[in-house]
Amino acid sequence: MKRAGLLAALIGVCVVLTFLLLLFLPVFRITDIQIRGNELVSEDTIRSIAAENNSNIFAFNKSQTIKKLEKNNYIQSARIEKQLPRTLIITVTERKIKGYAEYTGNYLCLSDNGLVIDVKSEISYPAPIITGLKFDTFTVGEYLDVDNPRAFEAMNELSLLFSKYQLMNNILKVDISDPANIRFYCGSVQVIYGKSDGSTGRMLTLIEILKTLDTTVPGTLDLTLENPTFTYTN
Repeated sequence: MKRAGLLAALIGVCVVLTFLLLLFLPVFRITDIQIRGNELVSEDTIRSIAAENNSNIFAFNKSQTIKKLEKNNYIQSARIEKQLPRTLIITVTERKIKGYAEYTGNYLCLSDNGLVIDVKSEISYPAPIITGLKFDTFTVGEYLDVDNPRAFEAMNELSLLFSKYQLMNNILKVDISDPANIRFYCGSVQVIYGKSDGSTGRMLTLIEILKTLDTTVPGTLDLTLENPTFTYTN
């Protein structure tokens, strides 16, 4: 029994010593942090958060670092993989800016359902300015409290279509004050679009028209008619 106890103690000591050795061996010091999936959050920001944790790959706390990363309003979720001996692979899924709301000379960056993820003095990411939202105050990291919440549903639906058909750079402003009668601007052209739901056909029509329409010339394009019409502004 004494021999068995001594053997167990020796094994335990060996395990502890091995673990301590792994913690202090330079070969396991994290020197390579690879970032994937980021567009709005800089690699330096993500690396600095990861570097706060620990420099040894065995002692590195993944769950703690993920929690810190997800405190960033732009980061919806994060995943971290360890690759021995010294590499971390951090993959983030970002919240996308679906539109901007003007507020006292600044722009609120809005994600899905009106989540305010940032405030900017100027527009840096391609997304339209959203008008027609009625609100008094806001808090970054929280959903914008508006009088017409249906407007956010319309914004989400349109944003999906704008992204799918690569129109984010073309749409400058969207008026969703009346979700049943949406209007937006492509350059100097006002587009009367109507409802956002079930509007894939109208969006495809718009894409075809934009191939030949000079959007620098002011006018109105009505897509709600059976035969879409363009009227020049006098």
